[in-house]
Amino acid sequence: AGMAQAPDTSSTQYSVMVTYSSAQAAGTMVHIESADGEDILTFSPAKAYQSVVVCSPDLKEGSTYGVYSGGSSTGTVADGLYTGGTYTAGTQVTGVTISGIVTYAGSSRAGQPGGRSPGGMPQ
Repeated sequence: AGMAQAPDTSSTQYSVMVTYSSAQAAGTMVHIESADGEDILTFSPAKAYQSVVVCSPDLKEGSTYGVYSGGSSTGTVADGLYTGGTYTAGTQVTGVTISGIVTYAGSSRAGQPGGRSPGGMPQ
């Protein structure tokens, strides 16, 4: 298990790094959708995870997105990525407004410049 790393701020595409308060089991779906319900990502990781980085041309600065954990999808799946179909919501983990090339969200901001590590010590 490696440490999650967000894309470089020199990227030209917006991204969001979501960190969970505890590890999520393998197969627990990650879903991101816009405020008006447009699907951005529905993904089911093959391994347990505690952070997710999503980089997409569909993420727009100033727009707000909901991040969900669990749930189900009727879409077609390939390598854990679902396309089409309908997502049935699990638990909303957080809402995030894209504020820059890399936006951090979730219950921990460890890994963010100036953030705190899980032990509470400044990085």
